[in-house]
Amino acid sequence: MNKKLVAAALGMAFAAPVFADASNVTLYGRVHTAIVNQSTDNATGIGSPSNGAIENYASRLGVRGVEDLGGGLSLVFGYEFAVNSDTGGFGATSGRNAYVGFKSGLGTIVAGQLDGGSDSVAPLYNQAEKYLGSANNNAGDLGNVGGGSELVSFAAATAIPQAAINRTQRTSNSIGYKGNIAGVEVIARHALGGTNDAQAGTNPSATPVNARENDLRQTEVAANYKIGALELGAGYQYVDRSGVEQAAVNAANAAGAVESVFQIGARYTVGALTVGGLYGQVGLERATAAGRDDSNAQYGVHADYKIGKGGVYGQYSVGEREDLASNAEVNQLQVAYYYDFSKRTRSYVGFNRTTLESGAGLTGTSFRGGVLAANTDVDTDSFVVGLRHNF
Repeated sequence: MNKKLVAAALGMAFAAPVFADASNVTLYGRVHTAIVNQSTDNATGIGSPSNGAIENYASRLGVRGVEDLGGGLSLVFGYEFAVNSDTGGFGATSGRNAYVGFKSGLGTIVAGQLDGGSDSVAPLYNQAEKYLGSANNNAGDLGNVGGGSELVSFAAATAIPQAAINRTQRTSNSIGYKGNIAGVEVIARHALGGTNDAQAGTNPSATPVNARENDLRQTEVAANYKIGALELGAGYQYVDRSGVEQAAVNAANAAGAVESVFQIGARYTVGALTVGGLYGQVGLERATAAGRDDSNAQYGVHADYKIGKGGVYGQYSVGEREDLASNAEVNQLQVAYYYDFSKRTRSYVGFNRTTLESGAGLTGTSFRGGVLAANTDVDTDSFVVGLRHNF
């Protein structure tokens, strides 16, 4: 018996260096669940009945790590899985961010699928979140910034957005950078939106999914600068579809595909109060259909007031959506109270109203459970009680 104990002790001693290396790897995640009641009504009084549900709000499980390579250079990596906290198991789309890269005094550069978590980057999306704030990490029915990708959006959207402000969150086949240059935080990302060379010949199909990987390109950069209690930022995104500029794609672009996004934001904190705002212009590629403009304006303001371990949050934002229909507009109003049991555990209760002021051509379009009629306004109200824990 004593021999077995000695052997076990020696085994652990020899294994210690391996465990030391493994200590550079961190398991982390978030469990975020909410009780939601949602109802939709339009100007004629016809809408969907109230719907109560228990919902998962972007729960996830991930690993990230860093390895010191010497000389001030480190290797970094990370991989996340979506988790369904309401039903259990992994989400329908298991992958979130997945990256590998290097970090040094010059900044961090990574490649893979990037969504703005950990060392991955989502320049304009994260910047919009920063200046519009959030009571619950911008999740679910209390989300302030929509995360739909514009990279492969060749035609007008068929579903009305849940948020007035929309920015690209997650992109695959991407390379990203973040660092500090002369006191300015700089975040950049370049993404390839096609599939791969094996699925397309030298003359790519007009169907986006058959495009070669480099035929669709999206580049974005954001910069933020802090002066005491004031923080200022600006960002720009450009979507290049020149590799698949065929007649069918050109016609789809005329419906209002996004070509560029420009935004500026500011945030100021005085005592317990933080106020912020965001303004953006979304350029539409060859948006020449009657009644449409060449760009959409998007803007929003927010205030957050700390009260002990909790706080009160409110925001209002507006987004023109000329790519959806003539004169369409999405307005969003939100108020919430949150309470932090600890640095990692937050509870909250909130209300969100999203209003679509529709134009012609939206008959039958689904809007968060409701059905639109042409030239009517639709209100979707959500009451939310949630609990979030980070580990």
